[in-house]
Amino acid sequence: MGFLAGGFAMNLLISVLSMGVGTVIGVALGRLRYSGWRAFDLPSRLATNLCRNVPSFVLLFYMASMIPSEVVLAGKFYTVPIWIKATLALTFPVIGFASDQSLGYFTQRTAGLSGAGETFLVAWVQYFLIIVMASATASIIGADEIVGRANTLISQTGGDGFMLTIYLFVSLWFIFSGLLLTALVKGVATGLSRAA
Repeated sequence: MGFLAGGFAMNLLISVLSMGVGTVIGVALGRLRYSGWRAFDLPSRLATNLCRNVPSFVLLFYMASMIPSEVVLAGKFYTVPIWIKATLALTFPVIGFASDQSLGYFTQRTAGLSGAGETFLVAWVQYFLIIVMASATASIIGADEIVGRANTLISQTGGDGFMLTIYLFVSLWFIFSGLLLTALVKGVATGLSRAA
């Protein structure tokens, strides 16, 4: 249980960092797209399309092979962990998503429509859950997350029955975390609407 929990903590770390960095960059791109500045219009749209349309699975392999495993800074060698490569790969689709959502947010706000912030938040939480699930693909490049750890347990124990049980157990981690996050956001949204 503790071994798998440590792996799931890595899934959450990858997801939180991807969503955090991707949201900041994506909102900046969305703002540039909304600004009407012609010099930024085409580059920001191209960047959004690139981030939105390249599959994260392909980006995982790209990051794993293109980013070196070690870098030298000030004469010292530093290892680049695989989870950082996975985080970067998952950041790109978040950038495209956040750019599109923030463009919609700015457009709704300018039009005086209510609910722009709520719409953005709901979409953001849904996408976060997608990124949490996508973080399981990081095991393909060797990240030490829950699916990789489950595969380690399966290879040590063997047996089809155990494999089905362990994968079902791993699936429950994702299901319950999604339910917990959804309930938390609903609770916060309910509290905010009552306060308003």
